[in-house]
Amino acid sequence: MDTGVVRRAKSKGRVLVASTNAAFATTIGQMVSDCGFTAAFPTEFEGPWLSLTRTQPRVVICDYDAQVGLVHRLIVESSARRVPMVICHASEKSAAVAAFAPVERVRWLKLPVSPTALGQVLRDLVPPARHAA
Repeated sequence: MDTGVVRRAKSKGRVLVASTNAAFATTIGQMVSDCGFTAAFPTEFEGPWLSLTRTQPRVVICDYDAQVGLVHRLIVESSARRVPMVICHASEKSAAVAAFAPVERVRWLKLPVSPTALGQVLRDLVPPARHAA
């Protein structure tokens, strides 16, 4: 018997995907959705650091190689709000590591990345919601 009721899995929260590369944003956004989160993106004329206020994400994923405008401001705002960041890169990161040393909860993720690896990073950064007793 079909009751017509469609059940949706509850989202684990929003993940802000910040990149000027549309292919990156689409691919990572789909992987984020597959992991049970809701992907959010900066709007066309919105600075990504302003997207933090609008979307209230649990994690920010930033494309280091196709840096969003004023990426350093996004990092400062994420750090101030204690929102963990995943910084994806395909090139070497050695020079940038020192710049991010004081920022808490930053993970570097080398591209290409599998959906499983991204899911593990998100699970590590976002603790499961506690159930009320």
